[in-house]
Amino acid sequence: MKLFYVVTFIVLMVAIILPLGLNVRVPEPVAEKTTLRIMEGCLKGVGYIIGASVALGLTEANSPFLKEVGNNIYRVCTTGRLWMAQTKGLKITDQVMSGIPVRVYEPESSIQQTNRPVLLYLHGGGWAFLSIGKHNYDHLCQKLAKDANIVVISVDYRLSPQNPYPAGLDDVTSIVMHVSENSRSLGIDPGRIAVGGDSAGGNLAAAVQLRPETRGKLSMLLLLVPVLQGVNMKTISFTENVEYLHNSINNPGQVVYFFHYMSLDHSLFNAFRNNLHTSAEFKKGKYRFLFDQRKYLPAEYIRSAKLKQMGNDIEQVGNETLFNKLKDKLLTPTIFPMMASDDELSKFPFTYVMAAGYDLIRDDAIMFAERLRHLNVEVQLSHFPDGFHNDLIMFDGPFKTDVGVRTVIDMVKVLKKL
Repeated sequence: MKLFYVVTFIVLMVAIILPLGLNVRVPEPVAEKTTLRIMEGCLKGVGYIIGASVALGLTEANSPFLKEVGNNIYRVCTTGRLWMAQTKGLKITDQVMSGIPVRVYEPESSIQQTNRPVLLYLHGGGWAFLSIGKHNYDHLCQKLAKDANIVVISVDYRLSPQNPYPAGLDDVTSIVMHVSENSRSLGIDPGRIAVGGDSAGGNLAAAVQLRPETRGKLSMLLLLVPVLQGVNMKTISFTENVEYLHNSINNPGQVVYFFHYMSLDHSLFNAFRNNLHTSAEFKKGKYRFLFDQRKYLPAEYIRSAKLKQMGNDIEQVGNETLFNKLKDKLLTPTIFPMMASDDELSKFPFTYVMAAGYDLIRDDAIMFAERLRHLNVEVQLSHFPDGFHNDLIMFDGPFKTDVGVRTVIDMVKVLKKL
């Protein structure tokens, strides 16, 4: 009888989820189109369930309960498992460093060594979701530690909206300082400390380099499809890619996570999403040249012939009053690293930047890499034309994709140089 209920539940879920993803547009070059449609249906279905739970008063938006639900669903979707599976040859331990929970992945073959390279990994999730405690990134961190033969420390930084900026960044800063100052007891080479992360984690990786106390302590950054700016919600990549996977990965509504992270008034959401949150004067001023699409976005990355002519032709509209309320946060480099000065960026160590062709924020990554290149910073831009936001976690599990496999292989190659 129990089996009957389980099978019935699965059939009902499939019947509900599959139609939700059937009509979605997926990137044409991706071979696993059905896989992406099922994933889209799953994520959209989960969104409906969460929305209904909030509407019925069963829980609050972004409550710990909903985060728990999201974390578990994410783990099952990316690994196909309800629990962590441990890779042979790795020692995995949960520790606390400077009061912050971390998960440490160590190749058993190097445990006795005293000069090991380390990657401090910062998970994505819009600064609001996912964690190390629910094994959301175990499969990726194990893969990187094993294949690159490095120590990986996954950081469970505090999340918004309960802990908005700068809480998460403070935690990351504390871990960088702890590892640097205790490198000998950890068996770490202080000259081979890397920080990397995906999406919001990539944002934090760039931001921690901009903190004065950490400068000179990092030898490598990995910025994987990073969130880097909040002043232009109509970049070429946004315009070109918004119709793909628009109910989940490329849903413009995800800008709400900016609001959680920066503790903004949600009444400003529509203006922000519609790119009306800055002023006409700002769009013509000096900051414009920090994200100049004509200068820093080579045409080869743009698929649409029409959009190749777009360049910096952004609408000269906005709201001066609204911008004055937001500008202190929008222009803060440790919130949005694209706003950093040339002098600040010139001090970056070797930086690996990953961009995905069908990602809304593709151009942010490309322009950031090009700015670093113009400043003679050693940088490697890896652009995956068939990639999409956070495809790197789809290198394994039920939603495995070829581009996900290739992105992780590329990361491992870079980390072997650490």
